[in-house]
Amino acid sequence: MIQFNARERLLSIALLIALGVWAIWALAVKPAGERIRTLERIIPEKQAQLHQLQTKSIEYTALENEFKGLRAKMASQDPAFQLLPFLETMVERHKLAAHVVKWRQNTVQPQPDYSETVVTIEMQDIALRQLITFLVAVESSEAVVQVGSLHIRPDATNNALLDSTVEIYSPRLAGSSTQVASQN
Repeated sequence: MIQFNARERLLSIALLIALGVWAIWALAVKPAGERIRTLERIIPEKQAQLHQLQTKSIEYTALENEFKGLRAKMASQDPAFQLLPFLETMVERHKLAAHVVKWRQNTVQPQPDYSETVVTIEMQDIALRQLITFLVAVESSEAVVQVGSLHIRPDATNNALLDSTVEIYSPRLAGSSTQVASQN
């Protein structure tokens, strides 16, 4: 065995302590400091993403509840409901029959369990107040209908009046439309 004198022993102990301190620094302290800096940078980003996710979750829940309400309203609507006769009645009620130039009805089925009836009404020489009153009455009715699009242009002969094209949608669950077909 090799004999060390006191000075060599002290030097070797100091060297071992220095090596140990360097190893602890290199293997533990430095990586931990880098990880802390990384986390200090990432945590605010992740918190912002979490806040966005919570906001989107609230929006999703509200939309989901609205969708469930709409589906319930569509399911509870009279299966014999027809959009065109409903709108004809509304036009008569608001004394707009003389202003209607053209009616078009179209049914689309974007999904197997869902379809929409779309009625396009073209009107001429109508006052803005009459048009707004009609649209509010349609939107606030008990029927499941909504104004999908509205195009307004000034009348060619009278600047105080308007020409308009209104598309009104009525969604229907496929089960509701098959019930109507089976009743006829």
